[in-house]
Amino acid sequence: MQVLANIIFLSSFYVSFAVGLALVFGVMRTINFAHGEFYMLGGYALWLLSGVLSNTIPDGATFIVAMLVGAGVVGILGMLVQLTLFERLKEQPFSIFMATLGLSYVLQVVVVKTIGPMGRSVPAIFPGFIMFEGAILPIQRIVVLGFTALMMAGLWYFLMRTDLGRAVRATAQNKTGAMLQGISMGKIALTTMFVGSALAAISGTLMGSVLMIGPFMGAEALWRAFIIIIVGGIGSLSGTVVAALLFGLIDTLMTTFGAGKFAAMVDAIIMLLVLSFMPNGLLGSRE
Repeated sequence: MQVLANIIFLSSFYVSFAVGLALVFGVMRTINFAHGEFYMLGGYALWLLSGVLSNTIPDGATFIVAMLVGAGVVGILGMLVQLTLFERLKEQPFSIFMATLGLSYVLQVVVVKTIGPMGRSVPAIFPGFIMFEGAILPIQRIVVLGFTALMMAGLWYFLMRTDLGRAVRATAQNKTGAMLQGISMGKIALTTMFVGSALAAISGTLMGSVLMIGPFMGAEALWRAFIIIIVGGIGSLSGTVVAALLFGLIDTLMTTFGAGKFAAMVDAIIMLLVLSFMPNGLLGSRE
C-alpha cells in the first residue's frame, strides 16, 4: 500500500508540472524552455508569502494565496514572453529555443542574486500523517494531491466547457480551420501562455510545500517533463497524463528496489524505445 501511495503522489507531481508544457506545445507548436523556471517562481511565491503573511492569516490560507498570486504573476510573465519573444520569432524554432533558454538562465541568476543560491524550505503547512492499511500518508502530500486533482478538473472544465477553451482546442486541432472560423490567433496564444505558465507556477507552489525550493529546482523537473510529453505524444494532454502515470510507476518501483539512481537513464531509454516504435508517442496524432 505504501508503494501504491508513493506512485500516486509522484504521478500527480509529474502531471501537474508537465501538463502546462504539453498545452503550450499542443496549441502553439512551441517549446518553452523557461517552463522549469516558471515552476521555480511558483515555489518561491510560497516561500516569500509564507514569511510575509506569517502570523497574519492561517497557514492554509497562505497556501491558497501563494497559489493564486504565483499563478497570476507567472501567468502574466508568460504573456509577456509570448508578446516579446514568441510573437516576434514566429517560424524560427531555433531562435525561440535560444531565447527561452536564455530567459531560464536570466531568471536563475536573478533569484541567486536577490535571494541566494541556497535552498529554502517552508514549515509544514498541514503537519501530521494518516495511517492507512500499513501505509504512512503525510497530510501535506494528500493536500497536494487534492489540489492537483482540482487543478486538472479546472483545466478540463476550461477546455471542454468554455467558449475560450473550445477555441484553444480548435486551434490545437486545426489552426487554419480555427482562423477561418474567425478565432483570433493572438488572443489564443496569449491565453495559452497564461494558462500554461500559471499551471507551472501552481505546480511549483504545490511541490514547494513538500520539497526544497531553490533557483535550480526547475532543471531536473523540465527534463522529466520533456520525457513525459514526448512519450505521451507531444501536445496530447491525455497522453501526458498516461505517461505521467507510467513514469510515476516506474520511478517509484526503481526507488523502492534501490535502483533510484538509474531512474533518469531508464526513463530516457523508454523514451527512445517508444519513439522507435511509435514516433508520435502513445496518444499523439500525426501532424
